[in-house]
This record gives sequence, structure tokens and C-alpha cells, in this order.
Amino acid sequence: MVLLLFPRLSKTTKKIVNIVIQWILGDPFFCLFLLLMTLSPLWSQTPEFACRLIGCMWAITLVSMYVGKVYSWSEIYGLLRWLTCLVALWGVVKTNPSSDGCWTGILSHKNPFSFHMANTASLWILYAFKKPKYRYLSLFITLIALVGLLKGCSGASRVLTVILICFWIYLSVLKRLPVKWAFLCFLLFLVGSICIGIVVLNNLEAIVVDGLKKDMTLTGRTNFWPLIIDRVNQNSPIFGYGAGGFWQSWRGLEDPAYGIVDVKSGFVPPHSHNGFIDILCELGWSGLLLFTFSFVNNIFRGIKYLIKESFPESALSLYLLTFMLMTNLTEGGLFAIGTYWCWYVVLSVKLSLNTTAKDNQH
Repeated sequence: MVLLLFPRLSKTTKKIVNIVIQWILGDPFFCLFLLLMTLSPLWSQTPEFACRLIGCMWAITLVSMYVGKVYSWSEIYGLLRWLTCLVALWGVVKTNPSSDGCWTGILSHKNPFSFHMANTASLWILYAFKKPKYRYLSLFITLIALVGLLKGCSGASRVLTVILICFWIYLSVLKRLPVKWAFLCFLLFLVGSICIGIVVLNNLEAIVVDGLKKDMTLTGRTNFWPLIIDRVNQNSPIFGYGAGGFWQSWRGLEDPAYGIVDVKSGFVPPHSHNGFIDILCELGWSGLLLFTFSFVNNIFRGIKYLIKESFPESALSLYLLTFMLMTNLTEGGLFAIGTYWCWYVVLSVKLSLNTTAKDNQH
């Protein structure tokens, strides 16, 4: 990445101090979160492993900072759209079905694959209406994503697809409201979407289990989530176990998560199946609170940007935040080496800079 970006780095590094200052002022909670993450090897039981993980996280963070600084929201929208398209096309070619026949694509599990298909469908169906010239291409890619969605066998991802498509319509209405009312209405949309998703999944449990032959792990999650939280509260509630320090099955009896199991099914979770609980495990309540404050702060800044700038690019930060929230309620990856972390850094940096004046300046 350094070699690829080197021709443009000289222009960016000249103002690196100014960029960092703007980022700290715009999103101080996330910057404190990064500081806490960087210092976490000091109290980790496996400091060498934590240092290696943090090095990878900072490598992704620096590249993501550069993307957030250099590219406009319109360019980021195009980049995200084509990346999701490649994942969908590759998923059709390389289905990699799991033991139950559900597709996993190039991802490690059917649930993340299905979530990415929902993301692809919602992004491209919006583009079909935004650019009539490319409508047939957009609808074709949307169709491929929907096929992958069905083959992924995830009931939650189907509910998510409907929510994300409705989300674009809802934001077009919010754009006309004052900032405070728009912020309140957006929070109500998130709460309502979460409640609707839970109700629908519970009511369709028989269909999901019998029709898709899918193991219902949502109730299983609620069985071991309290065990995880109790383990953190008993041993390291304030700062957690350090980056990557909780789920360490290779340590055997010394694994901090040893003994956490769903008693009813006997399932031993490899991670929390919740991105926010994973943050609690690794950086404690202090890390979770800092990230939560940062998340809410970015929602508010995203609302302000939505009202000032042109739709739909101005809504992209809110879209990404919604997608991250909905998918990390039942799966992990929010604080890990992956796309969630990458895009969160991008939107945090982007919203911290003077986007209205610098979107077209490289």
C-alpha cells in the first residue's frame, strides 16, 4: 500500500500534523480509544501477541486515515460500491458451501457473507435510481447479491436488507429536518430497526430453522453473553484483557475465556458474536464507553453533514454506522483486523475534517 500510495503521500504528509489535530478535535473519544488500545499490552497476559495485533491495527488505521483525508465521499461511495460488487461476484464463482450447504464465498462464515450481500444489494439498488444510465448493470449486480443472500441462509441478513433499503428513503426525509430533530429521528430509527429485527426473527424462528436448515444461534448467544460479561467484571472490568487478550483457545486452561459455553447446546463460542462485547472483553468498560461516545458523536456529525451536502453521498457515513451497528449485534468484527475497522476510521477522519471545503482538494 505504501508503494501504491507513495506518489500522493508527499502532498498529504505536509499537513499531517494539522490533520491529526483536526481528527483529535473532531472525534476525541475515538482518539482516546486508540491510545487505550496502544497501551493495552501493559496489562495484557500475552503482551507480545497484543503488540503484533496492535501493529496490524495501526497499519490499517494509517491507510484508512489516508483514504479519509484524500478521497471525497463521492469517491468513497464508488470505492465501497465496487468492492462489494467484487465480493458478490467472487462469492458466486467461489461459493465454498459449508457443511449445511450455505454459501460462505470468500469469507470465513455464512453470516458475514450474507451481511455483505445485504450491503451490496442496498448500495447498488440505490445506484440504479441515482444513475439511470447504469440501471440495468446496477440491477444485475443487485440480483447477484440477492442470490447470494438467499444461498447464505441468514434470516438476519434478509431483515437487514429490507432495513437498509428503507434506510435510504428515510434519510431523504431526515435531510429536510433541523439537526436536532433529525438526530432524534435517526436514533428512533435505529432503535425501531433493532426491535423489528428481533421480533421478526423470533416470529420466523420455525421458518428459519426448518426452511433454511439453519442453527438458531441467537438464543444461544443470549445464554453465553452474561457469562462473558461476568468474567470481565470479575477479573478486569476497567481496562479489559488487552487487545486480542480474551479469546485465546490455544492457551488451554489459561485461556481467559475457558469454561464459557452454552449449557443448553454445548456450543463453545470462539468469540462473543457481538462486536461491542468483544470491545468490552479486550479494553474493558472504559474502552466500550469511549467507543460508544465516539459512535454517537459520529452519528451527530453525520446528521449535520447530511443536511448540508448533496444526497446520497452525504448519507454514506450514517449508512456505514447503521450497517456496523446492525451486523455487530449478532456477529463480531467491529474491533478487529477487517473492513469494519477500516471504514470506521475512514468516516471518523472524514467527518473530522472540513469536508465541505476539502472534498475536492487532494
